[in-house]
Amino acid sequence: MEKYKIVAITNCPAGIAHTYMVAEAFEKRARELGHEIHVETQGASGVENHLTDEQIAEADYVILAMGKSLTDSDRARFNGKKVINLKVSDALKEAKTIFDHLEERSELFEGEKPNVKLGKQNTPQGSIMSHLMAGISAALPFVIGGGVLVALANVLMRFGLPYTGFEDGGASFAWIMEQVGYLGFKFMIPIMGAYIANSIGDKPALAPAFIITYFANDNTMLGTESGCGFFGAIFFGLAIGYFVKWIKGFNYPQAVKSLMNLTIIPFLTILIFGTLTFYLVGPLLGGLMSGMLNFLNGVPAEFKLPLAFLIGAMLAFDMGGPINKIAWFFCFSLVAEKVYIWYAIVGVVASVPPVAAGLASMIWPNMFSKEERDTAVSAIVVGATVATEPAIPFAMADPIPMITANTLSGGLTGVVTILLGIERLAPGIGVFDPLLGLMTPGWAFYLAYAFGVATNILFIVVFKKMRIKHTAKKLAEKQQQEILQGKVIEEK
Repeated sequence: MEKYKIVAITNCPAGIAHTYMVAEAFEKRARELGHEIHVETQGASGVENHLTDEQIAEADYVILAMGKSLTDSDRARFNGKKVINLKVSDALKEAKTIFDHLEERSELFEGEKPNVKLGKQNTPQGSIMSHLMAGISAALPFVIGGGVLVALANVLMRFGLPYTGFEDGGASFAWIMEQVGYLGFKFMIPIMGAYIANSIGDKPALAPAFIITYFANDNTMLGTESGCGFFGAIFFGLAIGYFVKWIKGFNYPQAVKSLMNLTIIPFLTILIFGTLTFYLVGPLLGGLMSGMLNFLNGVPAEFKLPLAFLIGAMLAFDMGGPINKIAWFFCFSLVAEKVYIWYAIVGVVASVPPVAAGLASMIWPNMFSKEERDTAVSAIVVGATVATEPAIPFAMADPIPMITANTLSGGLTGVVTILLGIERLAPGIGVFDPLLGLMTPGWAFYLAYAFGVATNILFIVVFKKMRIKHTAKKLAEKQQQEILQGKVIEEK
């Protein structure tokens, strides 16, 4: 078999799990086949293992496992190369076979064209969800860092350290930590809007979207009861991003392009959207946000529990996929409005499927393949601290029992989370969140989490046994039919 030099890029909307899991799978398979491979990851930590110009120039093939659109600079890097494009969500399934069909699947990449075709997929831009997740990924460090500082301030106060502001005779350390932490929450929404717009319209959209989203989220500047919150981040991020993309699409003389991007486009965008925000959009979205918050804070228990079941089931259903992201985004966006109970469902449910799958494969190894058992420890550790995606290989191997078990357990765990009154202040590191003060009360979190893992394991065993029994029955029936057919042939 011919040996190739290959470079690859992996990214996913959230930049947390798929990005790195796919990179590892590519590297492992390429080494097994004797290929030389270099993989650049574009995750939540930024670009890592950046591909050099020399590596790209020497590469026989480029593999792009993408969950969000390529930047203009990335397109330019791969101009003239043989490129294989696939969705990052499909890459884990194809990691073992993609290297066997490089030539058939590759297409010549022409990066200088505005509408770049990657394989059979036209990707001048990503999906709406990929743009939203680009904004969330950028906002995460703000709310995580801010949330940890707020939690630290609360821990210090519990240990008896003073909590005083300037008006009380001087700012104490705990007070300063809390104020700095709340800045993370304050800037989370503008950053989200800015990077949604940046994902669509590139750098000229960044500053206008930040300024307008900040303006729209400040109810004192708008003179409204509430700011626009995450509605504003979504609306202005998308609207400004596409507006800037439209303006950039005109064929300007080369001499004025830099002037357009640096001065004219930001000025026009801020002027137009600033005016619209103050007189029209701001009051409308602010009223919508106020109404939603009043509803969520006052929703009766008979409606709250079904909603909790739905959110928990969605989070566990496709393990980091689009349905999971919709539920996650809804809960996460409410954190900026200081509504924490729904985000607590994410904190409990999201890490249950991988931990349950890993433990089940260790307790009942005969129900799982060797490959699944080999990933058990990794699934438990990564799942308990980072993301839901390590449950994907288990679901791929046996979809119906695993997905059914995850979904039912996720829904029930969501209900238990609401019943116990758990709150989550910010994203953290999974099962350690209560120790950082990010999940309260801590005992309730661990009770709900234990319930989720236990029920998920129970459902996995029950549904897998049902599937095994059904498969055995079908096999017996098939063998019986073959025996009968053989007898008929003999008699003839």
